[in-house]
Amino acid sequence: MKKFIKLPLLLLTLLFAQSVYAGPSNGHSHDHHHGPITGEQAVKKATKHVQKLIKKGKIDASWSGITSNSAEEKSYEHGPEWVVMFENTSIKDPKKQTLYIFYTINGKYLASNFTGQ
Repeated sequence: MKKFIKLPLLLLTLLFAQSVYAGPSNGHSHDHHHGPITGEQAVKKATKHVQKLIKKGKIDASWSGITSNSAEEKSYEHGPEWVVMFENTSIKDPKKQTLYIFYTINGKYLASNFTGQ
């Protein structure tokens, strides 16, 4: 009799334990793109990335109010990329007044710098 109770309980436990490992909505974030993104989407992603850089202390807080309304699709040896540019004239060093953020055409972050290369 105990075997008849233990077996169904064991099966139920295994069944419910499996759903714990599944995670929410098949593990994909809502920010993940499978196809090419638009220039507008690249600007939105880059604007969010600027906030992350400020929070991490990598760039000055004066960048928080700066907006970009341009994203250029540029071709490189390894393929095309989105380059989003932000200009902050309140920065004294002219070499650090333009911030470039690079994304793959599919929206994956690649790099950010002040050289544009």
